[in-house]
Amino acid sequence: MDSLEVYKQILGEKKVSVIEFLCAKCDKNGFVTLTVSEICVQLALSKPTVINTLKILKDKNIISRIKNGVYKFNRF
Repeated sequence: MDSLEVYKQILGEKKVSVIEFLCAKCDKNGFVTLTVSEICVQLALSKPTVINTLKILKDKNIISRIKNGVYKFNRF
């Protein structure tokens, strides 16, 4: 089993897909400029799923919310 499968078992496949999407969409400085609604549409996921995933990432100090629709990975 690879590490991605372990993460999916721990967090759930939808949360992992949000995290992968955010990583793919960040610029060279670690910024992601997408609203929750845009993420939901692009991934076909519910707002609670996306909001909960962002909350997990914020609580673990992985990302910071700069303003609505702008997030930054802290350890970039």
